[in-house]
Amino acid sequence: MRVIGVLIGSVFAYLTYNVVTLANTRGKVDPSLDFSKPRHPVTAEMAEEVKKLNLKTAKLFKLPDARGKVTNIGGAGPKPQFIYSVKKGCPCSFDAEPLMHALYKHFDGKIEFVAVTDADQKDALKWESDLRVPYSVVSNPKVEVMQEYQFPASVYCHLVDTRGVIVKRWAGYSRSYLAEMNAEMAKLLKQPVRPFDSLYAPEANTSGCSYEGYKPEFVTPN
Repeated sequence: MRVIGVLIGSVFAYLTYNVVTLANTRGKVDPSLDFSKPRHPVTAEMAEEVKKLNLKTAKLFKLPDARGKVTNIGGAGPKPQFIYSVKKGCPCSFDAEPLMHALYKHFDGKIEFVAVTDADQKDALKWESDLRVPYSVVSNPKVEVMQEYQFPASVYCHLVDTRGVIVKRWAGYSRSYLAEMNAEMAKLLKQPVRPFDSLYAPEANTSGCSYEGYKPEFVTPN
């Protein structure tokens, strides 16, 4: 039993080391973070606040992705679009990223995914390459997109229909949030809901690290 305990502890330490090492290549990580439980639980206030933009029009941004390709963020388009926030050096972003890839592949590219990060172009490309992101990663160091879409922290997500209307928003991720995302995407595509394997996603609704420079009092005029 002692050997098993040592092995489990070693695996946990190895995974934690890798998350911290990867994050440190892009920014600072708070050494006090406890990787054994949610770092940023979604509060009741956050869950309510995130609903305010539901059914609002998502402002169109045209920005180059990490490889220089002009990418539409928001606005009307041929496919529904799922937009989520990534923060440089944020362990929460590393935790959530594989789940976003799995959700993208679950719909065979029928939903356009876009990751928006506060990292510069060079680090955005490194993120895309290191994590093998299968869709556009857009650099937005001045966090204008986050400000407009009211993403105060990483791992905020919203789903936009082909008219450019925000269908639903989430202040983070979890097993239940991923199930909702799966159902809402299937509904937009007018197809049956297929079970989605949420893998290691937490039971508790979990958000990410806050963006420097984000102004919570800022409200975009409609």
